[in-house]
Amino acid sequence: MSKKIVIIGSTGSIGTQTLDVIRANPDDFKVVGLATRSNEKIKKQVAEFKPKYGGTFSREEAAKMVSQKDVDIVVVACRGTDWTTVVLSAMNAGKKIAMGNKEMIVEHGETIMRAVRENDIDFIPVDSEHSGIFQCLRGRNKDDIEKVVLTCSGGPFWDRKKLDDVTLEEALNHPTWKMGKKITVDSATLMNKSLEIIEAKYLFDLEPEQIEVLIHPQCIVHAIIHFKDGSSIVHMGYPDMSLPISYALYYPNVKANDLPRINLANQKLEFYEPDAKKFPSLQFAYDALSRKGNLPQKLNRANEDAVEKFFNREISFREIFSYIRKNTF
Repeated sequence: MSKKIVIIGSTGSIGTQTLDVIRANPDDFKVVGLATRSNEKIKKQVAEFKPKYGGTFSREEAAKMVSQKDVDIVVVACRGTDWTTVVLSAMNAGKKIAMGNKEMIVEHGETIMRAVRENDIDFIPVDSEHSGIFQCLRGRNKDDIEKVVLTCSGGPFWDRKKLDDVTLEEALNHPTWKMGKKITVDSATLMNKSLEIIEAKYLFDLEPEQIEVLIHPQCIVHAIIHFKDGSSIVHMGYPDMSLPISYALYYPNVKANDLPRINLANQKLEFYEPDAKKFPSLQFAYDALSRKGNLPQKLNRANEDAVEKFFNREISFREIFSYIRKNTF
């Protein structure tokens, strides 16, 4: 019997890639709802998938849609925090959540994870790194964790000596992943990883000092868990978002596919410590968590403003960091 799916933010990067997975597995899934703020793509999606609910919805309408009895899984593929109440409605209705929105976790992590526990629902992260952690911890005791390592590509500038002359076009040219413009710039500044540190803290109930970051240009290893007994578990996969998306949709089962397999005999794997002086963004996460209060929210919003200003060429690439620091702490 096919699982019935609603996608919030169906026209964005994660939303369209989720539809690719569903399109490739038509017998396993049925799209019953597609929601977006305002986008011409939604018309083509509705015409193809013919969902019962589809189009541009208000938050109130979307909250009713995700709570319907004929919905099994809600894929949260939108950006920002505007639809947090919609996600909470889905959880209160006992729906399985495939979470692809880091801003909601960064700003409302305690509230969201409390709702997960109270409603005892499946809540599976879609970010490749957090999906990797989730998979590595399956069946393991959280108290056995010593460290969690989030990997990142480092973006296009991790080994560039100076960032003073970085252009917008260079920042948007990610060497590995194909993503939206905003998250591509976040990857270039490592702010994406900064937000993922905060996300990991809430998702897995970790202490900030248990979370580390390594630059891994090949983007094959997505997460490493070091346990207190000296053992480690590594999650690997080629950089393709269909892997964590498929894992979330099929969870707790695993679906076979024909994606490329990793041949370690022919694969070079490199890891580097990030340059904290060149990329102060990582320390922003630890500072925001240590001081508590609403600093994670302020950090996320200051970053959004800074990236928008960078897009508009109002500030330089390096000035993104100073803008965030000034408007957060």
